[in-house]
Amino acid sequence: MQPWKISAGLTAALAGSVFLIGGSRLEYLAPHWPTILAEHGIALALHAVLALSVVAATIYVVARTTGLADLGSRVDLAERSVRRGEGDADLIEALRKDTQGEWE
Repeated sequence: MQPWKISAGLTAALAGSVFLIGGSRLEYLAPHWPTILAEHGIALALHAVLALSVVAATIYVVARTTGLADLGSRVDLAERSVRRGEGDADLIEALRKDTQGEWE
């Protein structure tokens, strides 16, 4: 899986959690939201975009440094080598049975 996909998914999950938890704590501001957004809406939007991009960039960097970015290609390479007959004999036999539909 691409690291930007990981970072985008985790950022969306974190943002959703923050809005879900934070929304209930900000109910007392409900009558004042039109005024707040009229006076500070652009600044709030810019700060939210900046915060989300920092979280996404941090997750991306962590994925790249820990090697999660190349995990999908490594698993694909290992699976192709096993299907060619190189590697663990039990795994090769299990994959052959799975391909032919012979489940025990």
